[in-house]
Amino acid sequence: MRFGNVVKVVLAVSLGSMAWAMPVSAQEGYPMGPGDSLTVSFLSNSEFDRTVTIGADGSIFLPLLGEMNVQGQTINELRQQIPILMTGSVFRERVNGESLLVSVEPQEVMVEVAEYRPIFVDGSVNRPGQQQFSVGMTARQAIAAAEGLKNEGQSALNSAEVRNHPQVLMAELVGVLAEIAVYESILAGSEVIDISELEALDARPDLIQGAIALARSQISTSADILNEELSFLDRSVEDAEARVIAALRREETMAEIAATEEAEVTRVENLVARRIVSSELLTQSRRLYLQAIERLGSVQADRLQAEAVRRELVLERNQSARERALETQARLQQLSQEASQLRVRIDLTSAAPVTLDQDDTTTGAPQIVVFRQVGGQAQEIAARPETQLFPGDVVNVSISN
Repeated sequence: MRFGNVVKVVLAVSLGSMAWAMPVSAQEGYPMGPGDSLTVSFLSNSEFDRTVTIGADGSIFLPLLGEMNVQGQTINELRQQIPILMTGSVFRERVNGESLLVSVEPQEVMVEVAEYRPIFVDGSVNRPGQQQFSVGMTARQAIAAAEGLKNEGQSALNSAEVRNHPQVLMAELVGVLAEIAVYESILAGSEVIDISELEALDARPDLIQGAIALARSQISTSADILNEELSFLDRSVEDAEARVIAALRREETMAEIAATEEAEVTRVENLVARRIVSSELLTQSRRLYLQAIERLGSVQADRLQAEAVRRELVLERNQSARERALETQARLQQLSQEASQLRVRIDLTSAAPVTLDQDDTTTGAPQIVVFRQVGGQAQEIAARPETQLFPGDVVNVSISN
């Protein structure tokens, strides 16, 4: 079974969210709710892997566990709770044509967020409606995703202006450089990230510090996942080597027994030739010798099979490491190109870009209100463009004239 795919998916989701630089505490403390999707993966048996969406009543249905209510719980709480609840569950697995009962261990169950529920933007935007939520998304980015503010009065602000605003481009560059630092650390096999390029940026300190904190969290999590995968493969190789050694010892023992029986046949043949013993004893000796030869052949077949399994596991372990390195290098090259393009776009932006700051008192400044469900209660929040959003938020934008 290939376990690299599970880790790749989990890693892709984790690193893909870094571009918006959401603080770790906010992400971990977010209460899951209807519309959010979770991925539950089983390292020991991928056929039970599921991506489930939380229903309107806050429940999900999981294999081996059934229906459970997860509304209001954070992803970290679910990572601890679901594996414990599944511990001891038994499923049937076929191995070499035999049906075996296998129990679930907590370390074999992984829980990650597959997709958050969308947000909604309405009011004075060019494309109101549902928007896909990204971790760390701000009100400014939601307005940009809604193709910018409507052209009303003197506050004409289109989506192109928002997307090319130096602060927006700088936020994207911070996220890309943080992701590059994570992948470089993974490729080097280190949990220490190089933050020199991030610190050298002329960006807001809180934006940089948030990206660094998230990157450090992600490299730690990614290292744990990858080490767990490699440890599993290493243990599998060690178990296979132990089976080979045991088979060799059995083969040596059976070879000695066969040699002893062969010598016994020769001795009895001499005694029969001298008419000291009957031919019946010779027949019995030959039967024992043939049985020893047959058992020796069976043990040799077991040893050859154990060696074949060991070679296959060694190849799988090495192939997994090579694939991970190649994919990491490809992603690094892609991110480097994105970073270069962002630097050029920042240099080419206007020296006097349009601002979206809430405290701008000029005519046409956008007023942003976020409606959010917290603990079953609706809250109305007076927001700024840099206010971070949560899944399910409704963002209302109006322009004062």
